[in-house]
Amino acid sequence: MLWLWTHLITWLVIAVMILLVLFTNSNTKIYEMITRVGYIVIIATGIKLGLRAWSVEPTLLIVKVIVALIFIGLVEIAFARKDQKTINRSLVWAVLIFCIVTALLGFALAGWYPFVQH
Repeated sequence: MLWLWTHLITWLVIAVMILLVLFTNSNTKIYEMITRVGYIVIIATGIKLGLRAWSVEPTLLIVKVIVALIFIGLVEIAFARKDQKTINRSLVWAVLIFCIVTALLGFALAGWYPFVQH
């Protein structure tokens, strides 16, 4: 349970940091660094949670891992483009959509916990 909550809270923090980087112009380097430290926590807790989820939904887990890696890649591309001042709307939308899809896949793997109590 602790792993799940750590994973979820870190995802929320990362999502807020990404929004701050993409939609503000101050302190973006700090927000980028917080996001990158969050990746480490997310990956570590994700591996721990993935070991449990593998026995229940291996295909969904593989899809979630791939989507999450694409999401992280898009975020890093967006950060670089923001620094270069060449970011466009389609990239921002892609980041937002992949964030939502990754979160939905994660909740599906967790049996929709904490929204649905079993």
